[in-house]
Amino acid sequence: MDITLPPRLMPVFAALEQAGARILLVGGAVRDSLLGLPVHDWDLEVSGLSENRLEACLAPFAAHRVGARCAVWVVAGAEIALPQSGGIPDPHLPWSIAARRRDFTVNALAWDWRTGQVLDAVGGLRDLQEKRLRMVRPDTFVEDPLRAFRAARLVGQLNFHLDAASVGICQKLAVALPELPAERLRKEWEALLLRGRNLRRAWDALAQTGSIQAFPALAALQAAPQRPDAHPEGDVWIHTGKVLAEAAKLRQDQPARDIVLMLAALLHDLGKAICTRRDARQIWRAIGHEQILAPATLFLSRYFPGAHLLSQIIPLLRWHGAPHALFHAQAGRKAYARLALQVPDRGLLLDLALADAQGAGHRDVPAITSTREIWQQLGLWETLPDALLRGEDLLDLGISPGPRLGQILRSAYQKQVLESHRDRRVLLKAMRGLFPELNLPGAPSC
Repeated sequence: MDITLPPRLMPVFAALEQAGARILLVGGAVRDSLLGLPVHDWDLEVSGLSENRLEACLAPFAAHRVGARCAVWVVAGAEIALPQSGGIPDPHLPWSIAARRRDFTVNALAWDWRTGQVLDAVGGLRDLQEKRLRMVRPDTFVEDPLRAFRAARLVGQLNFHLDAASVGICQKLAVALPELPAERLRKEWEALLLRGRNLRRAWDALAQTGSIQAFPALAALQAAPQRPDAHPEGDVWIHTGKVLAEAAKLRQDQPARDIVLMLAALLHDLGKAICTRRDARQIWRAIGHEQILAPATLFLSRYFPGAHLLSQIIPLLRWHGAPHALFHAQAGRKAYARLALQVPDRGLLLDLALADAQGAGHRDVPAITSTREIWQQLGLWETLPDALLRGEDLLDLGISPGPRLGQILRSAYQKQVLESHRDRRVLLKAMRGLFPELNLPGAPSC
């Protein structure tokens, strides 16, 4: 078998081999290469060198060591480690023994760079062929609770099934997931959402392994009913799984963009678990669920912290139903212009609205086409217009810096967009009717 390595790793390989090391490519890189999938993680296991000798070989490549006890280095986008047994590095440990500490059999495959041979000590090749995810050994598998979540993630990423024995162990492990650092869980969520090939299977595997119980707001979706005529697919849990699958079809292999879309798909209906009630006719309704944003904000703040990401996702959650509502209400162009001002990325809003509709079984979604066409006609599709009135203009008019200046600027920009102003003087004249302080004696006309 031949695996094409990243060019950046070749000097590292040459230095290690010159030092007398045996180099094994291990884990996901071997698995994905055998499956014909893109390789995302390059992990190497190096034997035949002492810990000090390996560190000296890697020093010229700006390697940095990770972990206080484990002999693991990160260099050129790859992780390089010595074989270990019981957490203790052993440069002479055979792969057949080292493989026992890995999580799943399909991740316990190794590729010898020198010979091109695939090493399989635990039946990983057979499981790969049968599309089965199976733990290597129960006694070592339980060392890391994160493996319960990873099982669900890999089920969706590989489109495999999880064997029964592994399910039982994962359910016991999942109880400890809330105790793990949020950063470790974030990485698994990110991989699940960005790499998943079968998101519905991954979503159900989160429930199957018990991992979803670590995220109460998401687990609550399993008990949230929906009106059958609008959502024949079932409850909010089933709907969310379908929306995730539809959103995955709209990924563009742009991680910064795609993670916003996928997180919005994951969180878009959290409010339904809180506000769903029967109306006077005993029909389930979730009126106002788009306005219940606290559960999503809490999830993002813990696992995907950062004001920028929050500012992108929360408006999508708040307005994901608006394109459909405006279309069915036959709203005017000003209403569509107002919606355009609510979200940083109009394309992402329409992608989320489309995935939401298709997740409910609607293939033909005229509201999406109509909204896009109206925004294009208004010049609001690709980018919003530059502001005609700027802060320096208001300072020249004698407005002092402070909250009031910001209020006037926001109001001016909204008026500019909603009324399609193109001339600064005309806009300023309209604003003087709203803000008396713009009518100072002798003030320039901008």
